[in-house]
Amino acid sequence: MNRAARRALSRRELLRRSGALVAIGMTPAMLAACGGDDATTTTSSAAAETTSTTAAEPAAPAASGTIDFLSWEGYDIPDPMKPWKTENSVEIKPTYIANHDEIQTKLKAGGGGGYDLITYYQGYKPLYTELDIIEALDEAKLPNLAGLFPYFAGSEKNFWVDEDGTRTGVPWTWGSIGITYNTEKTSELGSWYDLLDPKFKGKIAMVDDPQGSLALTSKILGYDPGALPKDKLQEVADLLSKFLAQTKGISASFGDMTTKLVSGEAVACYQGWAAMNSFALDAGLKTVLTNVPKEGSFSFCDAYALPPGSDNIDTVLAWINQSLDPVVNARAAEVLVGGVTVEASVAELNETTAALYPYDELDSLLERAPFFNNSPLESDEFVTIQEWNDKWTEIKAGA
Repeated sequence: MNRAARRALSRRELLRRSGALVAIGMTPAMLAACGGDDATTTTSSAAAETTSTTAAEPAAPAASGTIDFLSWEGYDIPDPMKPWKTENSVEIKPTYIANHDEIQTKLKAGGGGGYDLITYYQGYKPLYTELDIIEALDEAKLPNLAGLFPYFAGSEKNFWVDEDGTRTGVPWTWGSIGITYNTEKTSELGSWYDLLDPKFKGKIAMVDDPQGSLALTSKILGYDPGALPKDKLQEVADLLSKFLAQTKGISASFGDMTTKLVSGEAVACYQGWAAMNSFALDAGLKTVLTNVPKEGSFSFCDAYALPPGSDNIDTVLAWINQSLDPVVNARAAEVLVGGVTVEASVAELNETTAALYPYDELDSLLERAPFFNNSPLESDEFVTIQEWNDKWTEIKAGA
């Protein structure tokens, strides 16, 4: 498993559909078992005379020079973007982060820090807005936005588009959390509470992800993790402690949890991830499945964004636009073991990556595993990030 894949999480009304169990990330074996810049001319003719009018279609701007990139390793998708970079003589100068908070730290340190392109996990949007570290994007220079799935093109919770219609981000990769388990070791797990069965004592894996654990446990209890009332904090902590008690300790990464599934040390994971199906398949285990139980779960998405002070904006916009090319978006998903945001990309995916998510039921999946905002930095009403991090430390210490 590559380093970028391990880090990928480190994170419009939908059509109402049935609440049936949604399976995400079936392996192929399990499935078998069960925009241009040309002008357009419109001609209107009658018996008399014919007139022609020409209207320019939206087009990405010309690209050249260097893009100073600040984000996770792999998010500059070097191989999928290589032909475009070569054709346009564009160089990416990356600065890779080890923690998402490094982005706002570096940007605030120098009014943009000399960076041209960043990404943000959707839960950080309120913070980035408050810190004033993302700029408006000119949609007229992003014609490939037209290819996004309706959800990702929309303005749900203003993750990518503000209330006034200003676009601040372009979603390009995403994933969903669920129960990941070995179907050879257990029957279908349709509820998170199934993991509390005494027969699974010591057989459950859990990753060291405080915000993800908050989001998942809050969702199970019917709360919004980004607006969790302070008087509900202990209830969430108590339930999470019960799941933790079913483990032999916290796993450092999703890769470590996959290793436990492959070795047989673990049967199932609390806060699993569909990409783990692919990781397990690479390790020779074909029977790992991830599904969203009846209580639901949560999803995560990363968006490209423009920081203040960029000195090569047109090239950045052209780069972002190219990342939404169906083939490029598909290749990026394969590299990162994630989901595509472009509808036409689904047909371009290899079999394994296409099987990670049910694209024909995408609205249903995202309704039951929605995107959330992070906890606030400060609040008199809701649990803050620091309060939850402190509680997470306390939960782990008491395990």
